[in-house]
Amino acid sequence: MGAITFNRFDLGIDLRKGASVSDANRLREMKNAYVTTGLATQKRPGLVKVTSLEPGTKGLFSALGKLHTFYGAGNIVHADTRFQAHKTIYYSGQEKAVADVLFADVFNGNIYASILYDNTDIRHHYLDGTADPGVTDGNCPQSAQVLKIASKIFAVSRAGDTVRYSKTGNPRDWTTVNDAGFLPTGLNARGDRSTNALGIYQNKLVALARDGAQVWFVDPDPSANKLEDIVENVGTSFHRTVATVAGDLYFLSDFGFRSITTLQLISKLADVDIGSPIDTLVRPETRKNTTTPRAAYYYGTGQYICAIGDQLFVYSISRTAKVAAWSRYILPFTVDAFAELQGVLYIRSGDNIYQLSDEVSADDGQPFEVLLELPYMDFKSPGQTKRVYGVDLVMEGECDFSIAFDVRNPDAYTPPVRVRGNTRGGGVIPIECAGTEFSLRFRNFDDKPFRLDAVTVYYDNLGAI
Repeated sequence: MGAITFNRFDLGIDLRKGASVSDANRLREMKNAYVTTGLATQKRPGLVKVTSLEPGTKGLFSALGKLHTFYGAGNIVHADTRFQAHKTIYYSGQEKAVADVLFADVFNGNIYASILYDNTDIRHHYLDGTADPGVTDGNCPQSAQVLKIASKIFAVSRAGDTVRYSKTGNPRDWTTVNDAGFLPTGLNARGDRSTNALGIYQNKLVALARDGAQVWFVDPDPSANKLEDIVENVGTSFHRTVATVAGDLYFLSDFGFRSITTLQLISKLADVDIGSPIDTLVRPETRKNTTTPRAAYYYGTGQYICAIGDQLFVYSISRTAKVAAWSRYILPFTVDAFAELQGVLYIRSGDNIYQLSDEVSADDGQPFEVLLELPYMDFKSPGQTKRVYGVDLVMEGECDFSIAFDVRNPDAYTPPVRVRGNTRGGGVIPIECAGTEFSLRFRNFDDKPFRLDAVTVYYDNLGAI
């Protein structure tokens, strides 16, 4: 008679190894759940519909105590006072509908935004109270890739081979000699010359091409600007996935999620393949090219969240608890924008605004499926036939539990058994099957909380095959 307990799920989804050789704390599936700092697996927060906005606006940006949207035609005022709509004029006196908001940040107490219009033109706007907020300086690139740093606005040139910057303290002026100017990123590139994205790492500007990254020290005094380092063979084509996370720079590359960080022992910049455990899930999504990936760092939970269509790829990070785990959320809609205000994450889809809430366990009243699947485990006795005769589960809520017993046949698993709450002390749950290795599967589908803390499997070792 033997017993084995699994109570650590700190590595989340990891598909780098085969199903029968993965470690027990690496899951094959973690759908609509995440790893807690207690190393348990918990159902994700549910979605609560906040409001439906008046038609015609795009984007969602949190600043100055409000959630901001943008429009280019007509006159729109949001009835919900938590939201503020801003009109951005296409060109002097011309109105065009806004298709998307590519960048927004606060500069000197006013919003600076890069707006995509429905004719595919991009224009920069500085909402400082002037009648026409458009930035008209001919040296302004009017591009999608924008960043605020060193009291300036930086933006990638339309050709992609330079990164231009505004005058210090004045984002409308991109021309003043010895103040405005450009970084020669294309000249210093060792591969692709076109900069696709901009990010901040340790208060330095990072210019990311598809196959490399340049780290620049930038200063209000342009004469102090200098190229500090080049990180080769890592980059991105998705500028809206770049986010500063716990001192590192995270982004979605063409091959999966990656990070630029410092190697502590030698103080050298390097890329880290943080997303390698889920590369096989992510790569097919990036190649579909049907939606624009966009990401945010959610400070409320310490998670990097990237939306690709209706999927959220979630990286839960806690250095104190030593958690670095991927999971994925499936939403009932595609994501158009994120914004975090006062610790609450808001999600825009069309004109509907939702918030992720720990207070609910359903999406706008509709239950969603939680699915957890452990790899096939040999209970530390490879090549030995085991007969499983029962399990104990420590959990909150209820789930359907089953055991898969043949890695060669994904349909070979025991009939699901409905389990509620903590079964320790209440008698072993009888489940019988035999094999050399077993995968444990948990499915929750209701509108109640669910958390899995541990599972104990009881079995007899029958000896070598």
